[in-house]
Formats: sequence, structure tokens, C-alpha cells
Amino acid sequence: MRRIILLGLLALPALAQAQTTGQPTGQPSGQPPGQPPGQSAAPAAVPLPQWFVEIDTAKKGEVSRADFLKYRMKSFEELDANKDSKLSLDEFLKVAEPPMSADVPGGPNLEDRRNRAKAEFQNLDTNRDGFIERAEAETLVHAEFNQYDTDRDNKVTEPEVRLIVQRSMAREAAARQENDQRRRQGMAAINDFIDMQLREADKLDKNNDGRLGQQEYIALAGPADGPQAQGLLPYDIRRQLVMRKFQEIDTNKDGQLDRVELTGSAVKQFIEIDANKDRFLTDDEFKKAQEEETKKMRAVIQAMQPAQPAAQPPRPAPAPAQQRGAPPPQPAAPQGLAPGLPQGTR
Repeated sequence: MRRIILLGLLALPALAQAQTTGQPTGQPSGQPPGQPPGQSAAPAAVPLPQWFVEIDTAKKGEVSRADFLKYRMKSFEELDANKDSKLSLDEFLKVAEPPMSADVPGGPNLEDRRNRAKAEFQNLDTNRDGFIERAEAETLVHAEFNQYDTDRDNKVTEPEVRLIVQRSMAREAAARQENDQRRRQGMAAINDFIDMQLREADKLDKNNDGRLGQQEYIALAGPADGPQAQGLLPYDIRRQLVMRKFQEIDTNKDGQLDRVELTGSAVKQFIEIDANKDRFLTDDEFKKAQEEETKKMRAVIQAMQPAQPAAQPPRPAPAPAQQRGAPPPQPAAPQGLAPGLPQGTR
């Protein structure tokens, strides 16, 4: 819960991060507290965010800006070990560790959580001084509060919160419906693309540790010899191509590809393939991207192959032995690219 609260505090709206409850919190019959005249309340079935329930302990049906700020900054104060009103990276990373965050079945491991926290720290350090200062954190908290305080009276009421939650749920439902329709048309959304990439990575993860080492990833180069290697480029070239891709994905250069790096690579590929920027990939976009990748790969392969020595002109035969009128001997044609392409790197 603390980790959820912190991330909601410092980065994302609580609506998306906090738990919710469908139980009303002291809402009297008739006109709810704080509801502007003539404004109808959202249906009572719309859940309240957990943060609202935890702050509104008096069951007034409203949360003030001051109480919201105090509640959201609790995690900041817990992480600020030296009480200097700013968080260093080392202090902030505690959010990924017990007791603030723990391993859960099917969830990210400690390393993944720390990597995500590092990326989050960079986003929150808006002045790029290497610290998340209290003022930076409070600015984000106030911005979050403003999303709920629609009438700008410095308090958030149940009707306001329920209405925001209802609209968010409607947007999510519409997005799911759109994604379903696109999938039925053979299009892939970004989540589909990421899942596909991670599933392919899981096939290479022989020790099931959630990461890919170089020895696991090199399997993409294909067989070194034997019948299955027939028609492919030399194994050394295929291996070099695969390792180029590995180094590209391994952004922290630790010799391992974790799920954060694999996801980041998938997102980057998706953006590059999505030519019309409609957030879906079509067969035509896949085909065009494959053609472009093939061109780049051919250029890389050509640069990798050793230059062919210039053909030496044939030494002329002694004049007496040369037949009159016979065409002069031709030099041998230079060798072209080896047939076949290295196996894909997803």
C-alpha cells in the first residue's frame, strides 16, 4: 500500500494507482455534502478511491487540499531518512524494497522494481539537480488534487470524485472496446506487441530467472553448423548481428536483459513501426518495417564481410598459342552476398 501511495503521490493520479471501494462514506440521503445546486450525483455504485476513504475519517464526504497534501506527503517523509526535505536516489530507491514493497507472485522482482524506481526518479527530478525536493513533490500533489477539485473550492467532495472515477472507467471501457475491434481487424495494440515480445523472450530464458544473458540470447543466431545452417550467413556474422541487438537493448550495460529493458525496446519498436501514429500496427506497417529492417541488415552485413580482392587479369598466353579472332579471357565476377539472412532478433 505504501508503494502505491508514493507512486500516486509523486507521479500518477491516485485514481489510477489507489485501491477503490464501492462503499459510500457517510453520504446522507438527499443532496450529498458539497454537491453544487442542480448537479446530479454520479451513481452510488461508482467506487471511491481508497485514499478518499482513508483521509475522510470523519465521514464528512469531502477532503480538503491541506489534508490531501498531508496524506500524500507521508511517504515522502518516510523516505527522507536524513530529514533534509529532499530525496536522494538512494533514499528514493527504498520505495522498491521491503517493507514499502515486497515480492508478490507473478509481480516484478526487486531488481525490476528498482529499475522502475530509477526511471521514476528521473521523471520526478524536474530541475535535474539529482534530488527530488519537497517543493517538486508538493507541486505534483497539488496538480493531482486539481484534477478532482472541479469547482476550484479547495476541497474534493464525493460527487466530484465519483464523477472523475466514472469518466475514467468510461474511457477505459471505450479503449478496451476499441482495442477489441482493432484486434478483430488484425491490428495489434501496443500491449499486444509488448506481450508478444516478452513471450518470445521467455522462450529464450532457459533458467527462468526473468532475465536474458548473452548465452541465452545468442540462440537467436541459429545453428553454428549442420544441415540447418545450410543457406545461412556464416555463423560468426550471424552472432555479431545478434550481439549488436543485445547491446542495443542492454541500456544499463550489465550484460543482462531484464523485463524493463525488453519492454522499453518493444515500445521503441512499436513507435517506429506505427507509421500513421494511430497506436495500432497493421499488416502493411509490419511489412514495411520488415523491408526497412532488411535493407539496414544487408548494409550491415556487407560492411561486416571482408572485402573481396580485386580480380587479377589473366596472364596472356604466348602469342603463338593464341587463336586469331578468339575473344580475350574475362575476369571472374566478384562474389556477392551470401544467400539467406540471419534469423530475426524479434
